[in-house]
Amino acid sequence: MNRFALAVLALVVGQSLFLGAMVWDRVSLLRSENVVTLKTAPVDPRDIFRGDYVILTYDIAQLPLAYLEGDSDFTSGDTVLVELAQENETWKAVSVWHEGHEAAPDDRIIRGRISYISPPATTASPGTEGDVPAPPCTDCSVLNVNYGIESYFVPEGQGRELENIRNDGKLTVDVALGKDGTPAIKQLRIDGEPVYEEPLF
Repeated sequence: MNRFALAVLALVVGQSLFLGAMVWDRVSLLRSENVVTLKTAPVDPRDIFRGDYVILTYDIAQLPLAYLEGDSDFTSGDTVLVELAQENETWKAVSVWHEGHEAAPDDRIIRGRISYISPPATTASPGTEGDVPAPPCTDCSVLNVNYGIESYFVPEGQGRELENIRNDGKLTVDVALGKDGTPAIKQLRIDGEPVYEEPLF
């Protein structure tokens, strides 16, 4: 076997191993027992349904720093670790951190990236009532976070119905979490009942 043939063989074997590793990582993530159920939030009707993909957003996509524990010195593009605590059937954000944070024993970590930061409100600070002048709220910025789970492929013709269900607050999403907090959509639920499950392959 000449050098060219050996080089081609090595390239093919290398690509196969690389693709195999990617598939295995995905399968391992979806098989994870570390699963949280997230509430979806209504999407502006100007965000049109795109083909067979349903656009998803979550309650944890907007993180008001004034109401959360954790760090506060964030900039757009930062990777964040959001700590989730269970509340009834779904999970909510309780703190947000830079790298290196470990969750409380019963909590979970989901990894995301800040797309942009909404500036502090110019009105009252949290807890201010009536017309009493409010002191400056230095920690009232809202982090807008993407988790890489903002769209989901569904069978043809079913996207519009799912969007309506999402906007009615009846759609939740089971999300598998990797050891580092990397999320992947595992299945969709309507009124708590599974309706679409992500295939392993």
